Amino acid sequence: MASERDELTRLRGCWSTVAPAKLATDYSLLAEFGGVFAARSRSGHAGIVIPVAEMSSLAVGRRTAGCELIGHASIRFEFENRAWDGPAAALICTDADLVDAFAVLAVDVLRRVGLGASWQSILTAVEEWQALLAPRGRPSSEAELGLWGELWFLNESTDISRALAGWRGPERDSTDFFVDGIAVEVKTSKQNRRHHVSQSQVAAPVGSHDAWLLSVWVKLDPGAATTVPLLADQLLARALDPADALRRLARAGFSPSDRREYSSGFVVLDEPEWYAVSEVPRVHAADVGVSDLRYRIVLDGGRRADPVSARRLREHFHGRKDGGLEG
Repeated sequence: MASERDELTRLRGCWSTVAPAKLATDYSLLAEFGGVFAARSRSGHAGIVIPVAEMSSLAVGRRTAGCELIGHASIRFEFENRAWDGPAAALICTDADLVDAFAVLAVDVLRRVGLGASWQSILTAVEEWQALLAPRGRPSSEAELGLWGELWFLNESTDISRALAGWRGPERDSTDFFVDGIAVEVKTSKQNRRHHVSQSQVAAPVGSHDAWLLSVWVKLDPGAATTVPLLADQLLARALDPADALRRLARAGFSPSDRREYSSGFVVLDEPEWYAVSEVPRVHAADVGVSDLRYRIVLDGGRRADPVSARRLREHFHGRKDGGLEG
């Protein structure tokens, strides 16, 4: 079986071809993927058409931002000198700006359902994605900056699969990354060494394992191309399992349908600094009944990791010795 990456490339290649000026059928079938067809709709939208065993005339499709699932009791199939009629489900991308993310969804669906799929199995697969990728609206500036920092950190890695596997942010964990027994909380701020932290992030967030805070100082730059959507695109382009990467992005709060809401570009101003969590200021006592605290800290630059330790940590998480300031 072709890899998911190969299927994505082939699918996008199908949709990049010029659409027929006028279709004689509901869909122009462009290529076959194990009985499922890459297609274009009459209106020129990219999509996939999945033959099904049967389809009730009462079947109700699903529609969300940028994506529509339609059930057909019968359509005309024409492909490679063959023609036939039959029931089908069509998954259509209704927003041209979301085709790349839609391709990831489409490959995952065609791999999960395949030839002879039932309408219900297709509906289940699509509803899972639609729930994950539903629009969330404009994020707060703090949420946008925090997600930017995590995606920047991920893209610095030379082994993106390892980095994604260790990404705990989408799970709302007490640390952003936990890789091979070492944890790091990525804190991104427009003020050098000034961050908000929660008590759970600095008070033994991974028990007895090594835990660090990475302080990333950035500046808002309206001319910078390094936005959350761009970093997300880079991540999906590098991931060996794009569907898993897109799920993680969605759980972390990013929906491709909201990409226009993430307009801020940032640049890293100085070498990010590593601090052992034991060196991070914390509240040592609180009233009974207080389960967690969130507060603002100012880090002491004199307590940051020495150059040798910082290099070791970069190698551990990123597989590289340099600081990666090209972000």
